[in-house]
Amino acid sequence: MKKLVTIIIGGTGQFGITVAKQLIKKKYRVVITTRSIKKHKNLIKKNNDIKFYQVNIYNKIQIKKIIKKYNPNLIFYFAGQSSPKKSFTQKKETYKSNVIGCKNILDIIKNEKIDCKFLNPASSEMYGKINGKIKLSSPKKPINPYGFAKVKSFNITKKFRLKSKLKAYNAIIFNTESYLRDKNYLIPKICIAAINAKYFGRKTEFGNIDVSREWNWCDEQSKNLINFLNKKPQDFILSNGKSYTAKDMIKFAFNYFKIDYTNYIFTNKKYYRYKDIKIKSSDFKACLKRNKMKRTVKIFGKKLIELMILHYLNEKKYK
Repeated sequence: MKKLVTIIIGGTGQFGITVAKQLIKKKYRVVITTRSIKKHKNLIKKNNDIKFYQVNIYNKIQIKKIIKKYNPNLIFYFAGQSSPKKSFTQKKETYKSNVIGCKNILDIIKNEKIDCKFLNPASSEMYGKINGKIKLSSPKKPINPYGFAKVKSFNITKKFRLKSKLKAYNAIIFNTESYLRDKNYLIPKICIAAINAKYFGRKTEFGNIDVSREWNWCDEQSKNLINFLNKKPQDFILSNGKSYTAKDMIKFAFNYFKIDYTNYIFTNKKYYRYKDIKIKSSDFKACLKRNKMKRTVKIFGKKLIELMILHYLNEKKYK
């Protein structure tokens, strides 16, 4: 029997590593590509059960060589620039990495007749201001270059599924956190702000703390992502439905140390995101119901914050 194989393009981020570990438990052989082996030396040393390759996502010859070599069952595309904030200053790279890179993989799967499933990570950033919960049918009116690029890659992936009959999926992913999350993102920043307030008396500036999001835990997101791939090719929403404001999450973090956040947190409009959406929530249950699936949500809100704080304290990663 052919060994199960997955290739994760751009897999050194939180989703790539988390999905890889879960698939290894399912007896998959995992191959991860990255733009820089040197940059991720420590990560590679910690994951010697994963094969890493340095690959340029715009070089079809390189990509085709690896895909043909391993003939994978699953291909994940996580290589795109994923920061909405950075997308304003990195418009070209955001577009190319999320759109051109994704299309390159789909072209190779089609032209080389690779019998595999392909997953493109779409994003809740594809939607502008929506009254009520975001549904698959909600209009896509992105407010940043990242969201625009994700709409394009979403449509390309869907087109390959409908016209070329590829087993292509779009996962519309809402805010997701983990120990691997870059510290520049909001939830890590909140946790580190609480630690710095407790031990160093430092104050931290934030943007709009009244924004509300569904903050997911990456382990749970990845598990459900893999479960959806056991269903027919489709578009689906990946979230937990647990909404909290940034202020709620700040309170959880500072209450962990029994200190008053108002003495250490202040807002500055220079950190506000242009046209940021105040409330963003998902109709995730409709996708589960359609697929006769259930989702168990254990880590969210206060527990998510506490796990992140404990990690930063244990690893001394808050300085």
